[in-house]
Amino acid sequence: MTIEPFFEGPAGSGQGGWTSRQFSEHLDGPHSIALRHHVPLGEQLEVVYGDSVQLLHGDVLIMEATPWVPDAVMTEPVSVADAAEARSRFIPFLDDDISMTCFSCGMQPGSMQVHGAALGDGRYATDWVVPEWATTSLASSGALWSALDCTAAFYVCGSDGERMAYTVQYAVDQRREVAPGERVAIVGWNGDYEPVWDGRKRGAASAAFDEDGEVIALARSFWVSA
Repeated sequence: MTIEPFFEGPAGSGQGGWTSRQFSEHLDGPHSIALRHHVPLGEQLEVVYGDSVQLLHGDVLIMEATPWVPDAVMTEPVSVADAAEARSRFIPFLDDDISMTCFSCGMQPGSMQVHGAALGDGRYATDWVVPEWATTSLASSGALWSALDCTAAFYVCGSDGERMAYTVQYAVDQRREVAPGERVAIVGWNGDYEPVWDGRKRGAASAAFDEDGEVIALARSFWVSA
């Protein structure tokens, strides 16, 4: 598999949620994915099967997947209107050199504009429209996994002091597909983790809701600060 340069996340690396979804296409059933190294862009990556399933770039371990019994936690639905109101108050705070060009949450016009901001109840939210280019199931779910990842990032990096952090573990329980043009509310919060940093470590959850308040997907993630 190859992560094309368009799907950049942190500068010079594939976006974690997008890459995790592409990797999951080679897995049998739900898995939790450990992100071990930045993801090379435009380079051939090899999927290797063993006690775990590994994604390699040459001899470098990029990702490692282990079977997962979905246990992502739920939160109260947030309406698309309330999520949009939160996004309207978004102020960039992450290092521009790291996050500016992310295809999901970057500030460039061509990004998916996933810009999570505080709801006022400890959670972060953004509205999101599934992009028109996401015309296949793999592309639309990859875009969704990316939006869930980035919304969790804004919660993690902004809700207990402003600290840049990277995803090191990611798992998504997607309940149904999404379609180009569909409007979605994405929420990030602490889930069943403590709502504060533990040294350089922090856990998070994220959820996607449709316009009727029905859950589309739930995710859990773990982060390490820069």
